[in-house]
Amino acid sequence: MAEVLTHTDAHLSVLPADCRIALVPSMGLGDGCIYLVLAANLARAGYQVTVLSNHFGALNDWFPLFEARPLPAPAETFAVLDDFDLVISDLGSMLTRHAEAAEVLARRYVFVGTLKVDSRFVQEPAADSLARLPAQKARLLGPLAAAAGPLRCLPDDSVNMVEQAVAFCRTRLGLAEAHSDIGLQMPSTLRHRRHAKRVMLHPLSYNVKKNWPAHKYLALARRLRAAGYQPQFVLSPKERCDHLEVFASEFEVPEFADAKALAAYLYESGYVIGNDSGVGHLASALGVPVLTLYRKRRDGFCWRPGWGAGQVVRPILSLNFMRDQWAMFMSVNRVARGFQVLIQKVGVDQ
Repeated sequence: MAEVLTHTDAHLSVLPADCRIALVPSMGLGDGCIYLVLAANLARAGYQVTVLSNHFGALNDWFPLFEARPLPAPAETFAVLDDFDLVISDLGSMLTRHAEAAEVLARRYVFVGTLKVDSRFVQEPAADSLARLPAQKARLLGPLAAAAGPLRCLPDDSVNMVEQAVAFCRTRLGLAEAHSDIGLQMPSTLRHRRHAKRVMLHPLSYNVKKNWPAHKYLALARRLRAAGYQPQFVLSPKERCDHLEVFASEFEVPEFADAKALAAYLYESGYVIGNDSGVGHLASALGVPVLTLYRKRRDGFCWRPGWGAGQVVRPILSLNFMRDQWAMFMSVNRVARGFQVLIQKVGVDQ
């Protein structure tokens, strides 16, 4: 694959810089962060890359390697995507939420799934889109289209998703020099971990089965406060509507206008503690140490945050017939000890 994608191929007059590629991540923030690895490496290979995401559109000026735009209105989706030579999309993106048949979408776009891949979406990938391109441009982009399928290409669930994305870029996209840096360029007005004692706790996620109980998060926050830290809680707009009063009566719960405001606040925080969720992935991409509370004791947890310093806390015991009661086996003391391990890691790294 790498030989096919050699950008100095003497037989091609078309270069990557002549090709416009759109990436459409999953609607989830964490999955979207993984797609930024693809975007950055394609951009470094010379392609004109645009990421279409409501999360990352707000962060456009932080991404010098590629463009980030908000999602188009649903009725405009296909017309907007027609302006690109190739579209690479996650299966959890806005594209699969339209009424178009899977087989039709498969022939227009390249689906690379961070989660499970429905085989209907990877038959004859982007065949119709490639057919309308000039022959040499289609020849250059054809191998990228052939990469449709699962993003996970290493058969080891202990390899995190950032590492899987890098391996995908190298082995499936032929980008031999691929690496995990997504090229974030922070504003000079921000200082990394300026508030070293500020600990942002994200107690919720889209899947309630992942969530450590609120009363345990509050107990942990009290313990952190007693130790001289400044614990605060971070909630999404929907989470604020449903759960604000649980946390705001005792701790700060700052409100963020968009992902840019959230990212700036996380970037200047000392640590993040939370369930397996998008906030942890974003913080990790920003270089902020992350403590992740994970409900399973034995699997490799490939979805742990994959940039920077991190530590995972698991239940002390895992029983199949009580797997939904995992939080019973993860005490506040256990999480507090995990936080101390993370602090020591950060100290060694510095």
